[in-house]
Amino acid sequence: MVTKAFRLLSCALLLVAVAGAQTAPPPAPDPQPQATQAGAYDWWARAGVTCAAGASASVGTAKPTVQCGALAGFPFFDLEFGVMGPQARQSNVSGYLSTNFWVPLIAATRLGNARGVPLIVGGYTRMFETGHALDYGLAFARPLDASHSLQFEVRDYWEISNAHQHNVVLRVVWLVGLPD
Repeated sequence: MVTKAFRLLSCALLLVAVAGAQTAPPPAPDPQPQATQAGAYDWWARAGVTCAAGASASVGTAKPTVQCGALAGFPFFDLEFGVMGPQARQSNVSGYLSTNFWVPLIAATRLGNARGVPLIVGGYTRMFETGHALDYGLAFARPLDASHSLQFEVRDYWEISNAHQHNVVLRVVWLVGLPD
């Protein structure tokens, strides 16, 4: 009887030893979060160029207008300079200096959306030949790769001093992230 119990115990220990000697399959890897790709908006500083076409309108006068400029930006803030013209009133060509703020219309955690991000843009513009203007509009920033973005905007430069004119333009802005 002792030998029969000894054999059963030996067989059980042998099965446990064989099972313990086998290697377990490696654990499943944790899913890695997708790296954000917000293009130039992933960088602390960025720079770019812009070109636009639209219309300049004042009471009784409307003219087609174009705009070209360059900008440097930081989180939620851009500084831009360039030329715009012809104006509906006062000037054929006006240099401008613009300070702008931008705010994403979606949560900041989704700013890395590879499809793009809608933005609200606005600020103050000094048109040197025309006067002071408020600028405001909507934009869509589309990342091209890890450091470049293409931004499409509809913006109104509402000239509030002297001529009371609107310069509504469709802008294309090419942005590149600047390394620290």
